[in-house]
Amino acid sequence: MNKYLIIVALTISVFFYACSENITGVLNADTAPKTYIAVFPDSTVSQQQSKVRLHWWGDDKDGLIVGYYISFSPDKWTFTTSNDSTIAFVINGLDTTYNFQVAAVDNSGNGVYDQHVKYKDLDLGPEPFYSRDGSNIYKAGDSFIDIGNIDPNPATLKLPLKNTPPVVSFLKDKSGNVINIPETTFTAISFAIDASDLDGTETIQRIYVALNDTSKKVELPGNARYITLKGILNGSGSTADCQIYLGSSITTPYNKTVSNLKLNGDNIIYIWAEDIAGGASKKIQMPDVSSVKKWYVKKPVGDILVINDYANDQAPSAFYYAMMDSLGLLGRTSFLDIATGKTGTSSGNLMPKIINPMFTETLKLFKYVIWYSDVNPSLDAAQSSVRNYLNAGGKVFASFQFPLYFDPQGLSDFLPIDSISPNSINILSKGTNINPTSQASGYPLLQVDQSSSPVTRVRYYYPNPLVTTNLYTIGVANNPIVAFKNNESNLVFIGLPINRINGNYKAKDFLKKVLFGEFGVSKK
Repeated sequence: MNKYLIIVALTISVFFYACSENITGVLNADTAPKTYIAVFPDSTVSQQQSKVRLHWWGDDKDGLIVGYYISFSPDKWTFTTSNDSTIAFVINGLDTTYNFQVAAVDNSGNGVYDQHVKYKDLDLGPEPFYSRDGSNIYKAGDSFIDIGNIDPNPATLKLPLKNTPPVVSFLKDKSGNVINIPETTFTAISFAIDASDLDGTETIQRIYVALNDTSKKVELPGNARYITLKGILNGSGSTADCQIYLGSSITTPYNKTVSNLKLNGDNIIYIWAEDIAGGASKKIQMPDVSSVKKWYVKKPVGDILVINDYANDQAPSAFYYAMMDSLGLLGRTSFLDIATGKTGTSSGNLMPKIINPMFTETLKLFKYVIWYSDVNPSLDAAQSSVRNYLNAGGKVFASFQFPLYFDPQGLSDFLPIDSISPNSINILSKGTNINPTSQASGYPLLQVDQSSSPVTRVRYYYPNPLVTTNLYTIGVANNPIVAFKNNESNLVFIGLPINRINGNYKAKDFLKKVLFGEFGVSKK
């Protein structure tokens, strides 16, 4: 143990002897830091995209780096403690060059808060500080960064930047398929696009839309994504201008119209985008240039629309055509087939993928809608459109049946009912009466026809008694309700196919009562 004490004593003696020597020579002045820049990832500085990741750092031989002044202009510097950033550059032309400078700052400050930091011939403003009371005015006790030496030769990087043009495409569904408009439509069309730009979507300044001729383009805001066009029909011209609606809600039209919609002819939609620097995307079109499909636009005829939602049977279609002719309404009736191509899991070929607003706005082209279906009606379309159409002043007669197994909750979205029967009447015998109720003044007795093909899977209904009038019951036990109207008389519903309850040839009288009596269709 004594040996260790002797070693410690000797060490202390040497230390005090060394410290007693006088320091000689000239004290070195504090040196300025040195600054460096790199583009991330490490690469040669050639034409970059206008969003660039930069990294900088400093080295100080006799101190610590406390921050950096950065600049894109020789007389404007900003302090930061960060040593990297992703910077989006504003490009005013197709190509732009920026001079980026960074000057490191060391910790050799004067120990007091300075209102003016001098650098070369510039006043960089006050030292950065944290305002405890949020006033953004420096007060004694506020913490600050004491600016020391600033690199007199800042690191400089010349950035030749190239603008990247936007990319535009039509919106796709979950399966990756383009959401196309149907091959045949009336004069209400909705479509959706995706638009992106590697420089940031905020750099997209304009979306252009044109019909059939790109020289007749119309400029839309850069954030336009959902677009609906509605033809302005005046007279007998072969083309029409279109009002433009932006977004999924159709309220106020945009302040411009697009021209050149061909009526009763094939059309093409062109879309492209332009960014803040004037860089344009490639033009896209619908139908696609490689597609064999066409887009045919039908000019609406009259103010009545008959919708065929009855798949795999032409008899109902022929029946309604004959009825409209017999009622003297054929010349003012348009027909829409949404049944062709319909399956239990997919909609018909001519049903728009964007139901709302396109299908709803198609209904609004007409004052009156007759919609008939088999046991698999297009429920999504009905739920999304009927109430909106009624609120816009339209009137609907619907003849629907429903599948054995489905969720009935959505029925109240368009029908004023409390519930539907959980089970169905399997078969209605030939000649079964469909009886008008005591409230159904002017409605005729109807009767199941004598066809060898029975009427099957008939549901009955429990309408909301506060807002409906019951019109028909089925001539079986308990006389279940199968038809009703709402109190406004702008919706009449029957849960049977009209062409199959014409056994006593009174279907025409029934339709006459609905159209002329309830809806007020003029007999012009």
